[in-house]
Amino acid sequence: MRQSPTDAYRQVNKLALTPRAAEAEAFTKAARLLHQARQGAFDYAAYAAALRFNQELWTIIQAEQGNQETALPADLRRDTLNLSLFVDKQTIKALSHPAVGHLDSLIEINRSIARGLTPRIPAGISQPA
Repeated sequence: MRQSPTDAYRQVNKLALTPRAAEAEAFTKAARLLHQARQGAFDYAAYAAALRFNQELWTIIQAEQGNQETALPADLRRDTLNLSLFVDKQTIKALSHPAVGHLDSLIEINRSIARGLTPRIPAGISQPA
């Protein structure tokens, strides 16, 4: 079956994310993986994999905040680094004493950041399908 031009455009458009949209997608994916690890019967492999993905994401965020050329204001960089320290501590706690409840704060942090990075669409403008 041949792909329509509209479908091809939508597929390429999804791949051509702005840096902000890519960050929002990464935080959304981390939140989704952590949330999935909370569901159903406890599966340590899925639990640990979700925590590792989240930790890798936050390690990238930490490295970027440590870069003095980062465009963010110093106080926002400091706050982000402090939040990343909490994420590190919570991840260590979650891995050393596995319990799905340890994931709740990590899920909420990632979801909140993803929401903050997602552009707002003004009323009256429809979002693309």
